[in-house]
Amino acid sequence: MIHLLQGATILEVFYKRGSTLFNEDVLDFHHIKEQLQQHCSSTIAKELAMHIEPMTDAKAIQENLDETAEAMRSLQTEVEQPLGGTRDIRESCKKSRKDFVLTREALWDIYLTIGAYKRMTKFFRTKYMEYPLLFLWVQDMPNTDRIENRFKRVFDEKGELLDTASPKLASLRNTIIKTREKIKNDIQAILHDKDNQKYFQETIITQRNNRYVIPVKQEYRQYFDGLIHDRSATGQTLYIEPMRLVNLNNELQEALIGEEQEVLRIYRELSALVKQHSNDLMDACEKVSHIEFVYGKASLAISYKGVPAILSTDRTVNLMRARHPLIPPNVVVPTNIQLGTSYRILLITGSNTGGKTVSLKTLGLLSLMNQCGLFIPADHGSMLPIFQNIFADIGDEQSIEASLSTFSAHMTQVISIIKHCGPNDLVLLDELGSGTDPEEGSALAVSILEFFRKKGALMMVSTHYNELKNYAYHTEGIENGHVEFDERTLKPTYRLHIGVAGSSHALSIAARLGLPKDIVTRAAEYKSQFGSHEMEEVLSDLNEQLRKASERERALKKELDETRRMRGQLEKEKKQFNEKRKQILAKAQADAESMKRSLRVEGEAIIKQLKSQFSETNKDKRQSAINAARKGISNVHVPEAPVDDDRKSLTADAIKVGQAVYVTSLRSLGTVLAINGNRVNVDINGLTATVKVSELQSTTREEGNKLEREQKAAMPKTRKRMGGSAVQRQKEVRTEINILGQTVDEATVSVGRFIDQALLGGVNQVRIIHGKGTGALREGVHQYLRTLPHVAHFETAGYDEGGAGATNVVLK
Repeated sequence: MIHLLQGATILEVFYKRGSTLFNEDVLDFHHIKEQLQQHCSSTIAKELAMHIEPMTDAKAIQENLDETAEAMRSLQTEVEQPLGGTRDIRESCKKSRKDFVLTREALWDIYLTIGAYKRMTKFFRTKYMEYPLLFLWVQDMPNTDRIENRFKRVFDEKGELLDTASPKLASLRNTIIKTREKIKNDIQAILHDKDNQKYFQETIITQRNNRYVIPVKQEYRQYFDGLIHDRSATGQTLYIEPMRLVNLNNELQEALIGEEQEVLRIYRELSALVKQHSNDLMDACEKVSHIEFVYGKASLAISYKGVPAILSTDRTVNLMRARHPLIPPNVVVPTNIQLGTSYRILLITGSNTGGKTVSLKTLGLLSLMNQCGLFIPADHGSMLPIFQNIFADIGDEQSIEASLSTFSAHMTQVISIIKHCGPNDLVLLDELGSGTDPEEGSALAVSILEFFRKKGALMMVSTHYNELKNYAYHTEGIENGHVEFDERTLKPTYRLHIGVAGSSHALSIAARLGLPKDIVTRAAEYKSQFGSHEMEEVLSDLNEQLRKASERERALKKELDETRRMRGQLEKEKKQFNEKRKQILAKAQADAESMKRSLRVEGEAIIKQLKSQFSETNKDKRQSAINAARKGISNVHVPEAPVDDDRKSLTADAIKVGQAVYVTSLRSLGTVLAINGNRVNVDINGLTATVKVSELQSTTREEGNKLEREQKAAMPKTRKRMGGSAVQRQKEVRTEINILGQTVDEATVSVGRFIDQALLGGVNQVRIIHGKGTGALREGVHQYLRTLPHVAHFETAGYDEGGAGATNVVLK
């Protein structure tokens, strides 16, 4: 149990609840709960945030911190988070257990929530190695496939009831549509009958009492046969149902009533199904809500750059650059707080408004946050023990209802703390002994400190009394500290220094606030006559030395930061050099590849000329020479592209439409257009290529940004044609060739040129249409394809692509 004491409100809590002294308003912990609530994504997670309580079990606290660390890592690294889509289905589950028929909205919420549960379960089962603690929450997630499949057959993607939800509903809705159509046709015939035109106020179709009617002028009522359903506000128009429509309207009403009853039956059936699975749904709801709550804690930690505190086993407090989480980041001054090492009590002195109370609250609030499993706003390595109780008496309001003065109110709280405090507790006291005669208040404060020193509790106290400063200097287990005050600017710096007591600087502050100078001067003269004047001078000298030491420390830190900055700059330049090297090698490789492709095209032209020179009898020699020429071109060595360590191989699950990828086989960047199993369609410079998933890698951030800029720049511009350029050839490349009617020799030339153009354009799958016929042309083309080194494999096209009359070819 954590105990917090503050003024009269706490007195009321104490006397009403006996030994329960908890009031989170003392350290403003309720504001932390409100912030945590804002970072939670679901209604139930928000409720958990508002009911979070400190724990005293070290194992439970550490487990909560580790879970938060996993969620924080997920938020910072995963592209898609396993959150969103859940609804609060607890009330619906409870109603179903009482045989209530759930509304469409309630059933739709359950359906959406089941889908969200499945997505979260799939996420953590896929990544159980990265998030083992969070995976444990979904490891035994109940199977809800049966209820989900039933809901899927009932609702469409917008939550509307499908016509196919049941055969009867489909029949009724079909009857409704047809009947309405008949009614509208009959009404249109009545409205457009020339003999009836004078009767109508307006030639429109409308409804009254769910029945189709026609607006008829009042004076023609006796001439129009039908049932009156309504009258206009002016009385000039009657809404009449023509007698010829009565039976059709009756049929429509009967069908509508039947539809309503069938919908109710379906909802009753689904509600019964929810009842059957209510225990599983509530179990899943609890597990998923816990994960959502943990993600809320992680989001809160990210917002104030929080870290997990190390749980000390020897009651050591070591907060490094701790920040009060409720003070804006651009205003808060980080502070270092040490306690529980060579001293268990820290006595803080210094000027008013200098930050003493903030230091007390920072320690108390961060201790509460830590024991709630929350990260604390401090530097890594900060350490906190687990306190059995936290007692805090902060504030100086008088208790009017209890007729207590400021001193009496404080003493009442201190007495309560003395009665309940133990050696494993933390005690925070603000302005101990104030509100009464200084001498008596000082004596009382010293005696109280001595009690807590012997008790063994960790304690942080603020005061202005010199007697307490002197007591701390001469007593083992108590250490002085002070909040810094700049004598030159007459303003507090809000920095906490441990080891030296501070002055209150009342005269300096009064002068800064506008107290007349002669009054301040006279007060300084009176002060010099007091016995504590020499001690104030000593403290002033010590503080000045401490200020100079702090300035030297800040100067050294500045030099260290500059050294680190220069090292970082060197690392950046090194990285840029390596990137430049990669670009040069990549360009050389691309140029070589382009030369090789050009050589292939020119080689084909030479081969064509050679073919015309060979006689028909030397066919075998001709083909051998052609194949040897092609093989020589294919064996031209092209330097390998530099390997980018930042790229990672992608799996089918990790690829999405619109994603930027690197195609290893084409050595090009592209954008995913479609995913068909193990094949992916990729847009590369306006050209669509089909590649295997194994040929795709992730892009670096720079490559992704570059591709996005190129796509944006290309959209509004019309590229100029560049004769003979690779760009033009890529745009004109075909993925299909028709060689019907050609001889085998002619087809060989056409197919060879066609495949070379495809390779030049980066296409890796083409189709050759050769027809069925005798099969000689197909066999000749297949024989030729077997000789080409860049053909990975080929096969007869599918039935819907031409069957035996076409061949699909996959290129390397």
